[in-house]
Amino acid sequence: MATTSTVLAGREEELTALTEAFQRACGGRPSAVLIAGEGGVGKSRLVTEFAAQLPASAWQLTGACLEMGETGLPFAPFTAILRELVRTIGLEEVRNMLPNGEAGELGRLLPSLGRPDSADETDLARARLFEQFLALLQALGQRAPVLLVVEDVHWADRSSLDLLRFIIRNQQSVPDVLAVATYRGDRLGPAQTVRRLLAEMERMAWAQRIDLGRLTKSEVTTQLRGLLGHPPAPELSETIYRRSEGNPLLVEALLTCGAGPGEPLPSSIRDLLVAPLERLAEQTQSVVRAAAVGGVRVGHALLAEVTGLDDPALSTALRPAVASNLLVVEGDSYVFRHALIREVIEGELLPGERSALHIRYGEALQRHPHLAPPGRGALELAHHWHAVAKQHPRRAFAAAWDAAESAEASLAYAEQSRILETVLDLWDQAPDVARRLGIDRSSVLDKAIQAAMLSGEGGHGMTLIATALADIDPADSPGRAAQLLRHRGELRQALGQPGAVDDLRTAARIMPPQHPDRPDVLNTLTHRLLTIPCDEEGIAIATEAIRAAHTAGDIRAEAVASTNLAYARARTGDLDRQLPHLAQARAKAQSIHDPAALMHTFRCEADVLQGAGRYEQAAESARRGLAAASRAGLLRTFGPTHAANVAEALIATGHWDEATEILDHSLELAPAPGFRAYLLVLRGSIALARGDLPLAESAADFAYGVFSWGISDAQDLLPLICFASDLALAKGNEAQAVAHVEQTLARNEAMSTPRYLWPLLVLGARVAHASPTLPAALRELAAGLPVIGPVQQAQQLTFTAETARVRGSSQPSAWDRCATAWGELHQPHQQGLALLRAAEAAAEAGDRQAAADRLRTARHLADLLGARGLLTDIEQLARLARLPLNSPSHEHRSPGRHHGLTPREHEVLHLVADGRTNREIAEELYISTKTASVHVSNILAKLGVSGRVQAATAAYRLGLVPPEGRSFGVRTAQHSPPPPSHP
Repeated sequence: MATTSTVLAGREEELTALTEAFQRACGGRPSAVLIAGEGGVGKSRLVTEFAAQLPASAWQLTGACLEMGETGLPFAPFTAILRELVRTIGLEEVRNMLPNGEAGELGRLLPSLGRPDSADETDLARARLFEQFLALLQALGQRAPVLLVVEDVHWADRSSLDLLRFIIRNQQSVPDVLAVATYRGDRLGPAQTVRRLLAEMERMAWAQRIDLGRLTKSEVTTQLRGLLGHPPAPELSETIYRRSEGNPLLVEALLTCGAGPGEPLPSSIRDLLVAPLERLAEQTQSVVRAAAVGGVRVGHALLAEVTGLDDPALSTALRPAVASNLLVVEGDSYVFRHALIREVIEGELLPGERSALHIRYGEALQRHPHLAPPGRGALELAHHWHAVAKQHPRRAFAAAWDAAESAEASLAYAEQSRILETVLDLWDQAPDVARRLGIDRSSVLDKAIQAAMLSGEGGHGMTLIATALADIDPADSPGRAAQLLRHRGELRQALGQPGAVDDLRTAARIMPPQHPDRPDVLNTLTHRLLTIPCDEEGIAIATEAIRAAHTAGDIRAEAVASTNLAYARARTGDLDRQLPHLAQARAKAQSIHDPAALMHTFRCEADVLQGAGRYEQAAESARRGLAAASRAGLLRTFGPTHAANVAEALIATGHWDEATEILDHSLELAPAPGFRAYLLVLRGSIALARGDLPLAESAADFAYGVFSWGISDAQDLLPLICFASDLALAKGNEAQAVAHVEQTLARNEAMSTPRYLWPLLVLGARVAHASPTLPAALRELAAGLPVIGPVQQAQQLTFTAETARVRGSSQPSAWDRCATAWGELHQPHQQGLALLRAAEAAAEAGDRQAAADRLRTARHLADLLGARGLLTDIEQLARLARLPLNSPSHEHRSPGRHHGLTPREHEVLHLVADGRTNREIAEELYISTKTASVHVSNILAKLGVSGRVQAATAAYRLGLVPPEGRSFGVRTAQHSPPPPSHP
């Protein structure tokens, strides 16, 4: 009789779902499947059967999360995947698949791949590790389809969960990869991080959840037939189905126990799973129990050391356990056939037995560290000594410290923080060990706080900071108190809690002048002040930060401070004088190869250029930021902001199709909620202008669910308010638009942000007639609001003209000035709106020719944009005023539409002529590969050619691709996914 059925019973629908998901992945569509089910229900068996049906050429990458105390084993499934991949194709072949042929940060997971690029142990190193693993999947997927399986996610450490989430979130850029994760839903508590992150993954558009239920009675009969090799007796099927309740593992266990009709059965599931062990010899039972304390997998040599048996004796003792299928041999290790069996066997041990075995494991690993799998020695040792910390606190303390250092080296910050808590808990019991290790309590707390912040566990970080602040007197330790307040200010901002700026101001005030961390504290305060914004105070603090950094010889901090100062001054209107200072700050960052400081210069430069209406320069700066992020291996970390900046420039200048492609591609990558809301406001504004109200409404609803006063800055919220107000007007709900404006103006937070407030004033002026108090409030606010740069000048002109229009004294000349201002800024939609108002004013003044001329120009712009809302208003005015719109003398030919090509197709054609593949075009333009393929097909059809070479030849022959290069609107971003375009 087999101990595992040769037939997979009752999983036809699930196998079909997995097959369809794999086919979607092979078709270039993102695809992920999360398989949930209780222990023993057959999750692993389902995946194994599915994998067996795949083509032999497909990559099958499988790793399991391991149960290892409260923290788990950092990156365990991905380390296992790398190790198996190296074993399969060799070390050099794996390296060749990685960017520049270097393992980089992946060497932290598998040292045999090579040492990391640097000793950097920050969030940037972690980001590079994630991007490098994704690059490996991309390289594998280009050769053959990939099945990536992460099992037992209910035991996952936070770092493994973060990497899995990162992979699934970015599957749009890794076609031909199916990601599968299995977990036991019955092992997830309601507040567990695992549950929260799994729920987030399930919400991704391409993720599918399969709930694996128990078998029906007929399916149990099918399983029994596979186990017995013949049809089971009806009585046997009935008995086993009733007792197992359809759980496949229990079906096997009951049959193994000989559970026929009338025969005694174990009284509980626990007894049922232990029964096969109890039928074996005492020595075999003893060895299996020792193995259970070692984990789901334990090496032969380690087990021999723990049990004290030599190789022949150990093999003799284990052979019956293998024969009865309790254990499975994998390489030089023994693996429990099912994790439930190991749990039950370990649970049967008496406390003294369990402690004794943990001590034996701890002593064995201390004597022979090589007996642990590579990279796991420190963590496994800490696990065993932590289990007996009451008896051996000094050993547990030392092992925990080593494990925390190991977790930090692996960039497993969440695990590092939790392990350091163990060190702190044992502090009073092992003071001599702390002295020997050269550590003090405050430094351990600082490490734990930093690790919590790097892992995104803000609430945990706040708790640790409170503990640290309670331990000190700021008067005695002002530098340490300042650093703690700085961290608390950062976390309060991230968590949306009040008091962030107060903490940062206090930190800057009490930090000693010569303290080496003073420049960083000042830079953090400056950044927050410029976000609020408080530009004058920000300029003063940034100036102080430059002096402090220069005195300390801190080039990185000086580069950041110089960027902040130039950015703040540029926002006040001194742009041209500050651009060279931004370039100098960039040179400093480049000289020390600091990607964070470098990206900061590009973000700030693009932001101030955008605010000044220099959209081509802003987009170019953003593209350079994308290229720098790509070179640093941090495209998905820093690329989002730059890609969004490109999209904003394209929206302003009327390249809506290109902007839509960039935004849609960004949204497909399932960005974090805050940035998704930001992207949706941009995407929704295009949809609204083009008359797609359902999409615009959906965008507004989501953004309102994320942004709120007190949490979001004005630069996030004010564009949303303007968008929502425009949407209300488009739906005919003027009262709602008025309410949006009045409620926003009542908030003091908005009053110091002219760049984002002027658009709101313009919108308010449009609806001011519907409120008795709004006109006066708008005039008073506008009178004292700074006007910085040509964009705000155009907005001020528009506000003045709109205010006069609402009062019934609209002047064509005023609107002509608005149209000219917007035209000089190359903002066709705003120019078209101004021309519509100018035509309206001219018609009211009786100048029909002037009205018609302006209306025709406005219609031409609206046609080019596909601005359905503007077109509707133009046509309505033409009907009411009986103005002709079709005069041949005023027809315009669309620029750039040679041979029927749209501007975007012209752009793609240039890349085709450069010899780019569809994937390379997608990466260059920051669109999906599928969208690039559609563009190429359209180009071939319009040019009447059958291939890419012919298209390139035609492009040069017809002059569609100028040899001198591309113009603005023809170059866009390189590949990456997005958070908001804030410096």
